Amino acid sequence: MAKMWSLCQSQILTYTSIMINNSNLPKIIISYNRFLDPIFVFYCKHNPELKKSGWNDWIPPSVEEIKERVKNYREEWQKFGDKILKAVCDITGLSFQRDAIDVFVVSGNPRPFSHPIIVKSMYSPFEFVDVIAHEIIHQLFSQNFKKLHQDFFHEMFPKETNVVSNHVIVDAILKYIYLDVLNDEKRLIRNIENSKKHSTSDYSCTWEIVKKVGYKELINQFKDKIKGLRSV
Repeated sequence: MAKMWSLCQSQILTYTSIMINNSNLPKIIISYNRFLDPIFVFYCKHNPELKKSGWNDWIPPSVEEIKERVKNYREEWQKFGDKILKAVCDITGLSFQRDAIDVFVVSGNPRPFSHPIIVKSMYSPFEFVDVIAHEIIHQLFSQNFKKLHQDFFHEMFPKETNVVSNHVIVDAILKYIYLDVLNDEKRLIRNIENSKKHSTSDYSCTWEIVKKVGYKELINQFKDKIKGLRSV
């Protein structure tokens, strides 16, 4: 896995993005990555840890099938993308620091990555938008590393695991997007149900915290913490 991740990271070096004015939204470039794809195919089919979930017997789609799905993904993102990007910036008070964010689509991937964004081609267009919205929020946070230091989220949720502490605000923002921006409660319900399918309970635990505390309250706490750091 370490070698595969090293190769993935090397790919991003060829897609270095330029710093931009904070008032602009980044362009989301969705593409099939023919260089990364064979790496992920090999990993999925030969990793013993993935055998229980059926990846070893998985048959990858053809390149033509993937490219057709990428086309559908682009069309679906076009419907919602700018709304989502603007919403995450408006509600957090943060800005993207790059003019472009690449989304690499590969045949299969046990879980999406956010740095760089790499997703499997097996999502429906509907699901794809939700996954990218999630990863885009992680990207926004990482691009603002000067404001959100390494222990930022752990300090907010010191009793939680790293997975939970790193996802509470992400899910709070997603709930805001689903309910207040897209007015689509079905997306929220679908996301919460999918969190229960993970091998760990951390992701469903995150949604429980969002429900208990309230997504607007959590976002306010997040913004207040940023303001507090600025005044130090």
